Amino acid sequence: MRLHRNPPAPRRPLRALAGAVTALALSLTLPATAARAEEAAGPSTVVGEIVQAWPEAGPAGSAAEAEHAEAPLTWVESPTGEAVRVPTEAVAGLAVGSTVEVTVGAHVPDAAGQEGFEPARDVLGAQLLQEAPEARAARVAGLTNQVTVAMVVPAGGRRDGATLAQLVAAVEGPVAEFWSGETDGTVRLGVTAAHDWLQTTAGCADPTALWNEVADRTGFVPGPGRHLVVYVSSQPRDLPGCSYALGQVGAGVGAGGRVYVRDVLPSVITHELGHNFGLGHSSGHQCDAAMETGACRTAPYRDYYDVMGASWREVGSLNAPQAAQLGVLPPSAQLPVEAAGPATTVTLAPLGSRAGTRAVRLTDATGSTYWLELRAAVGRDAWLGATGNRFGLDSGVLLHRTGRMPDTALLLDGSPSPAAGWDDDLRAALPVGVPVPVAGGAFTVTVDAVTATGATVTVVPAAGAAVPVTPLPETDAAPQVLAATPVASAPDPVAAAPATPAAPAGVAAPAPVVAAAPAAQEVPAAPVVTGMQLVEPVPAAVRTASRAGWAAPAAGAAGLTALVLAGWGVTRKRGVRAGD
Repeated sequence: MRLHRNPPAPRRPLRALAGAVTALALSLTLPATAARAEEAAGPSTVVGEIVQAWPEAGPAGSAAEAEHAEAPLTWVESPTGEAVRVPTEAVAGLAVGSTVEVTVGAHVPDAAGQEGFEPARDVLGAQLLQEAPEARAARVAGLTNQVTVAMVVPAGGRRDGATLAQLVAAVEGPVAEFWSGETDGTVRLGVTAAHDWLQTTAGCADPTALWNEVADRTGFVPGPGRHLVVYVSSQPRDLPGCSYALGQVGAGVGAGGRVYVRDVLPSVITHELGHNFGLGHSSGHQCDAAMETGACRTAPYRDYYDVMGASWREVGSLNAPQAAQLGVLPPSAQLPVEAAGPATTVTLAPLGSRAGTRAVRLTDATGSTYWLELRAAVGRDAWLGATGNRFGLDSGVLLHRTGRMPDTALLLDGSPSPAAGWDDDLRAALPVGVPVPVAGGAFTVTVDAVTATGATVTVVPAAGAAVPVTPLPETDAAPQVLAATPVASAPDPVAAAPATPAAPAGVAAPAPVVAAAPAAQEVPAAPVVTGMQLVEPVPAAVRTASRAGWAAPAAGAAGLTALVLAGWGVTRKRGVRAGD
């Protein structure tokens, strides 16, 4: 392998590509001439690493929010840095990051090829040669994670108004503070090298070539705990192949990885580094007027409390299942309750307090895991009680379920709406004083009381689940893009929000309703992944009146703090909220 190749991450099955791939197109492919020559020569053998990537669209609230890929793309990347795209489902048994020998044949048509990617090659045979290696980072100069940042104008682009100082300030300031605080110092990242504007011959259509060229010109050498964060100019906004952001998924906090972003919004950079650490998305799971039975859907990015959900100005505390996956939720902060255990009453401390019992972990007889946590206007979640709560999110006890990649944390709706109201329902807290069946009745959870300093919760296990819950999709869903409109010069949405919300042009239709299916055993925890790449869209729940999409940040010190959602309005089940 070339020194600047990063080990990729475990594969995830294919979900149908969204029609809006143009804005988030992503391709790691051989040059067209080479691909045509190979096809003309018949079947050929490729030896290399399995690499997967999801393109991510824009931040929460913008027209770009709906522009997201709904399936991973897959390549076999050779030691020379070249890559051949293959159908994801054709290599479903091979883990991302592993070294394989694949025999490929003729080109096969698919949606990505129709969007301008190099065509995928048919897989005639595949053999695993080596499992993905484990990576561990060494602490250097007090840092566990060293970050090289670079400003880049890709082929076909032009410089925008962002500055190297803004990028460095974002990474060394709010991004580093978030990960240090949420991991209790397990992650200490900092910028160890910074490079101003570079013009590359590679474009976004081949992110591997782009990252490799930047690595060569900056001296970046990948390895455990080493991250390359590339700011790709946002001009022109619709540059072919350029996603809003792209992050390689690693095997853990020490894996390192590559990222590019087209915005200096701290939550976006924080989110992409979360993928480097091995996290998938924090999404929403909604069922038709029920908690988890009947017709259900998984709505990517729909956990607005969490940085691994929709990207916007607030990042909130890392939710319990994501913290547990990283291994940074200590035993002293969580209370386990088994399906066969006794009734338990616990006082939950606010998640943002960073002290006390902050999570209750429920494990049913099938191994499915649920988490109770209290969100209150405390610490990093203080915005819940201020005008920063743009989306009117609840304070209260939330219920999450551990999911599979790409949605490794699922926020369940504690006060579920009928399917027709899903898009407008961002209220998720469990009601006070109402027994709520969880895991089909394996547990009954009652929130007895909620105060500003804690919540009393009673959990009563039952002998077994009387009502089968609707199983999660058999094939793993792909992350989607969060669309917001970070415009440095935009007025504060508190004052500028329109009275009547309007849907942006091109907003994708809600995810299809999944009919109830026979109960199936859930994978208890998402497997750790390495080297996957993701790109983010914005959930349909956010309806923005602005059709400007996201724009390049203005130069100057005010650029970071002014990156906020502009022109949004959300209709919720408790009425229309045009602003705070």
